[in-house]
Amino acid sequence: MDEFAQAVRRALPVRDADEPRLDGAGLVTEAPLERARPNRVRQLWWGLGGAYALVFVLLVVTRAGVVPVLLWAAAPEAIGGGVFGVHIGWKMVREAWAMRTRGITVEGRLQQSHWHNGDKRYTYAYIDNQGEPRELTSPDGGAERAEITYNPADPENAQVGRGTTGWLVFGAALLLLLSPLLLAGVWFAAVAVAALVV
Repeated sequence: MDEFAQAVRRALPVRDADEPRLDGAGLVTEAPLERARPNRVRQLWWGLGGAYALVFVLLVVTRAGVVPVLLWAAAPEAIGGGVFGVHIGWKMVREAWAMRTRGITVEGRLQQSHWHNGDKRYTYAYIDNQGEPRELTSPDGGAERAEITYNPADPENAQVGRGTTGWLVFGAALLLLLSPLLLAGVWFAAVAVAALVV
């Protein structure tokens, strides 16, 4: 360790004792630290988890029965799966519908193609309705010129081609299939809580 310190000292320039030294105090600024804001999402999840555990314990302690306990235990999975599926389905339908009703189709020119995680990707350059040059990288395409459809309200939402029917059908299927799961989860929870009251 001493050898390293000596090597550093030899590499540094030698200063005269009378040479003026820069004061670093002017380079330092002090500012009060902001207090961290409480994480509302984390507080919400802790509150929901606490309420869930409290109801579960009350169901067991009051001997409400096996069925309400099982329904209460199954409710979060059904509600979580239903909320996730309905959210994804709604997002797919909303974006596909926006693309179908407001989408603008322009010509894109192939800039490059490359492999990404075993899939061939194509990068197209196009000009939007504001005159801004944009790029789209997608597994769809391959031709030198292709139709690029984008949403002018959300220019990052773009696709090769005009097809939105598949996205609409798949999103609607998610909504139709997973909405009952969400409703069943809410019903499970309502029946379990009603067993506490009755």
